[in-house]
Parts: sequence; structure tokens; C-alpha cells
Amino acid sequence: MPARLTVFTSRRLRWVAGLIGVAVLLYFLPLFRVVSLNESKQQAAAAVFDAADYVDVFWQGPLLDSAASAVDAAELLAAFQQDFADTAERFGHRLGLGGSAFFLVSGQGTILAIDDRVISIALRDGGPAEIIIKLGPVFGNAIRDGSGLLDVSDFANVQDFNAISAEINSRVETQVFPLLEANATVGKLVRFVGATEVADSAGAPSELKLVPLVAEFP
Repeated sequence: MPARLTVFTSRRLRWVAGLIGVAVLLYFLPLFRVVSLNESKQQAAAAVFDAADYVDVFWQGPLLDSAASAVDAAELLAAFQQDFADTAERFGHRLGLGGSAFFLVSGQGTILAIDDRVISIALRDGGPAEIIIKLGPVFGNAIRDGSGLLDVSDFANVQDFNAISAEINSRVETQVFPLLEANATVGKLVRFVGATEVADSAGAPSELKLVPLVAEFP
């Protein structure tokens, strides 16, 4: 084979081998990846989401504003005794197909007892304790879901949605509970707004376990 042809063939083989090598490299390490617009939005949201910042705005704005539409606690308890399912449907909020309904409630009553960091409140003069507030760590999603303002589909992922609930619970522990502990005494009148979770399997409740959002002592 002539020397010139041999050199040309060798160069051509090296060039082809180089192209193959680049193609293999790009296959395993692509320069870019095509993603859907929705996935792109979710990734961007997840990268910048800050639960504390979100709750700063949510707590002072929509959440406290929603207190005006909270159902009266005494009316809710009375309605439960009449028709549990209808009451849960009219006043409650549900997350998916869960077996509980969440309610945002308001009212006022007299503190009957403070025992082992549990405050019991009577809604009627001479009546039994119908509101129970436990001054301890707050778990669950009562306020987040009881407000009826947030939908998991509006967030990039479930982790962000749950982080909001955890942050709200932390605010209750650090802002609302100290106020209650400093001012609550037996016989004192207290006005409250809070949320409660009622399981379908429990039937009509005679008392509400409240996670307080607002507590005032007139």
C-alpha cells in the first residue's frame, strides 16, 4: 500500500475512533438533560424552599386571617351530637382519603383545671370541660390542615409540605404555649382560636383536643 494512502487511512481510523469515544462519553455524561416544565418548576422550588420563611408570611397573613371564619367550638360540639358525618362534611377539612377531619375552631370559656401541663376549659358556666389543651410537644397537622388553606399539590414535594406543619407546630410551642403558661389560672376567662383533629372512628366527641393558634385573656 502506498505510504500516503497508509497515512490517510490511519488518520481516518483515529478520527472515527475519536468520534466514537466522544459519542460514548456524551451518552454517559450528557451536556444537558431534557426535563418537563413541571419537573423543572418542582426542582427550582425544592432548591429554594425555606419552611421558616414560608410560615413567617403564612402565619401573620392567611392563617391568622382565617380565624375570622373559624367555627364556634360550642356549636361544633352540638352539631356533632346531631349528625357526625354531616358536621364533618360541612365544617371539616380532609387531606386525601384519610380517616380524620380537621377543624379550625374559636370560642371562649373558663379554665376549670390546670393539671400536669393540661388546661381544661368549660365553654358554659357550670358545664364540663369541653376544650383540652396539652402544653407539650405538638405533633400532627391539625393547624396546617384545619385551616383548609394549603394543598399538598401546590408544593414541590411532600417533604416541603410536612416541613410547613413542623414549623407551625414549633411556633405554637415557642409563641402560644408560653403565653398560656404565664397567664392561665383556674377560673380565668380565655378566648381561643385553634385547630383540632377528629377521627371518623371516634364518633361524636364530647370534647375537643385543641392545638391553639391564638389565646387571649380579656
